[in-house]
Amino acid sequence: MKYIPRTAAGVLCCLCAMTAQERTPPSETSRPQTFRAQAKVVQVPVIVIGKDGRNVDDLTSGDFRVLDNGVPQQVTMDDFISGLAPLSVAIAVQSSGTSKLALAKIRQVGSMIQPLVTGTKGQAAVVTFDKEITWLQDFTRDSGKISGAVKSVKAGEAGGARMFDTIAQVADRMQPRPGRRVLLLISEDRDRGSETKYQQAMEAVEREGIQVFGAHYSSYAMSWISKPEDFPDQGELNAIFFAQLARLATTNPVQAMALATGGSDFPFLRERGIEDAIQRLGSEVHSQYILSFPQRGDAAGLHKIDVSVPNRADLKIRSRRVYWAD
Repeated sequence: MKYIPRTAAGVLCCLCAMTAQERTPPSETSRPQTFRAQAKVVQVPVIVIGKDGRNVDDLTSGDFRVLDNGVPQQVTMDDFISGLAPLSVAIAVQSSGTSKLALAKIRQVGSMIQPLVTGTKGQAAVVTFDKEITWLQDFTRDSGKISGAVKSVKAGEAGGARMFDTIAQVADRMQPRPGRRVLLLISEDRDRGSETKYQQAMEAVEREGIQVFGAHYSSYAMSWISKPEDFPDQGELNAIFFAQLARLATTNPVQAMALATGGSDFPFLRERGIEDAIQRLGSEVHSQYILSFPQRGDAAGLHKIDVSVPNRADLKIRSRRVYWAD
């Protein structure tokens, strides 16, 4: 067999590769490729809180124990000291007529999103939902566009709050986005009118690794503390009251999604309440440990994640609970 020098072999391989590429039909080379961020690596955002209620910021990757379906994993870690991946934040606001009192307060906080939550490297999008779903602003770093979109939210008809359909759309738009993914859901705690079921919406955010944070309110309770000029008419007030009665015995899907994805739910009534919710959201997303481990290739489907700090029983840990393996 004739010996081929290593450098010559390299050139030959390159030429072969180029020739093969030239033979590839244009339709194959020009077709855009979509890569899912979590195809190989699982990211697990973790918040660690001490007895004093403050975030704990002195842990290393060796302090954590992560189980994937009960199997210990070797993890790497990014934290707020070494630098975290940029955020993509979808702000979903309920805009049905029963939300009119809340919207008067929500419109005031758009300018807080970039400085407190996304930072200059992150991006945010704004979507509203009632009987219809409307994307007021796609993902952008422009603070003025984000603030303007939030400020432009208007109340629609009294009925309809397609929360689950909106969550599914957010998950679809998040699919190609790199870095960390967050959904801030500013709404009441009940879906009305979605074709998407609760479990389907939950699976959508789990598959895309989206942390859900809620800022939920009661439209009926708002009627007791709002300014007279903010009030809807009497028919809308009746709708608020009966909607609240129907909601009393139901499970809170916002809280459930926040719990499953490692997020939080921040109830509010007054304008200062929604401001506090935005501040707390910003504090949490910038105080996270991001643990990563390779996705297991031998078991497709739903995986349970358990995160603990074995040597610190005094700590409270909130983290993502599941992921889906392809």
